[in-house]
Amino acid sequence: MLVLLQQLWFQPVTSTTEEPKAWRQTGPRLQLSHSDLMNSSVWWQAGVSGGYEALLLDEDQGWLLVGGKDHVYLLRADNLTLNTHTIHWPAAREHQIHCVMAGKNPETDCANFVRLLQPFNKTHVYACGTGAFHPQCSYLHVGHDTEEPLFELSDTMESGRGKCPFSPREPFTARLTDGELYAGTSVDFMGANAAFVRSSVQGNTQNYISSQAFDHNWLNEPEFVGSFSIPDTHSPDDDKVYFFFRERAVEAGQWEKRTHSRVARVCK
Repeated sequence: MLVLLQQLWFQPVTSTTEEPKAWRQTGPRLQLSHSDLMNSSVWWQAGVSGGYEALLLDEDQGWLLVGGKDHVYLLRADNLTLNTHTIHWPAAREHQIHCVMAGKNPETDCANFVRLLQPFNKTHVYACGTGAFHPQCSYLHVGHDTEEPLFELSDTMESGRGKCPFSPREPFTARLTDGELYAGTSVDFMGANAAFVRSSVQGNTQNYISSQAFDHNWLNEPEFVGSFSIPDTHSPDDDKVYFFFRERAVEAGQWEKRTHSRVARVCK
């Protein structure tokens, strides 16, 4: 079940009793200067550039995961100048060749740009990359040791179609919750068709449920912004995943290209 909420209206709530003021954070929890970033080895690894869009912060363990081009980095969140743990995760050679033959740029397209990092459990992170226009997903093992984390990539690879976009520049969003990945992403090589997809990431099962990918009445050239799992009631059966995006509105007519902000509510 999916409902598109086209307009959200908020009305002020008045009360006869004055509520106590809630605590507000006035500054960032972590501040990094320009010199801190420049001294971090993640920003000038030889032959690595661009694609730093996937970030995952674990405040309890004190580490920051960064997804890049053909690499995943693990940094200490409180000190980026410490040694960086690195995993080399390139796209398969045959996929790189096919990507170049399809007319894509070998440097900016035909690599594995890591676009998704989502916590799977206390020791593993679910990660997906573009795989040279052949999306792929796997698991990162980070372990429990905060001082010297175990940072390894699983040998198990899964198809990333419907979980991660084909292109490193295409906006998308995904949220992993209760062993299911909810994604708003393109589902074809050209990036012309998008869908909301729910897929299982537990075990070897590949169970997909998707909205209509080739029907513009569902999604029409969407640009996804973010997604959140939000409970509606005390019952977990009522939980929803909300997608925020903008798209060219089909209700505006064939010749008008108005862009509307949207919220999609997906029942888990």
